[in-house]
Amino acid sequence: MSTAMDKDTLNYYRHIFLESLEDISNSNRQQKAWMGGDYKDFNTFTEIFESFASPCEYVMKWPVLSDQQREDLKKLYDMLMSYQDKKEEGGKMIDKTDSEICQDPLWNEIRTFARKVYRDLEPIGRRGQCCR
Repeated sequence: MSTAMDKDTLNYYRHIFLESLEDISNSNRQQKAWMGGDYKDFNTFTEIFESFASPCEYVMKWPVLSDQQREDLKKLYDMLMSYQDKKEEGGKMIDKTDSEICQDPLWNEIRTFARKVYRDLEPIGRRGQCCR
């Protein structure tokens, strides 16, 4: 069984999954976009979340991940899945704004942990390894 990624999978990993993970961890870009309104070359919270969460279960199964990388990725995934991006206002639940998320202390914990996970996983994309 080969652990080398095919070209399409590697490109997806580098340009979608890792990019979204880096975006989750990047406080400067979030502040510029989500608080300053400059979304040029940056996505909303929802777009970043979906770009990361959707393929994450697949990536967690890659045999090239160490047990610690897999555990950290699962922890981050769980943190994101349980993050409350809604608030109660006027007796109903509404979405928090990107700005509110950016300033949320719980989001900052997620962002900080995501930076660690990104630094641990980014070299896999450079090596071009994955699973078949």
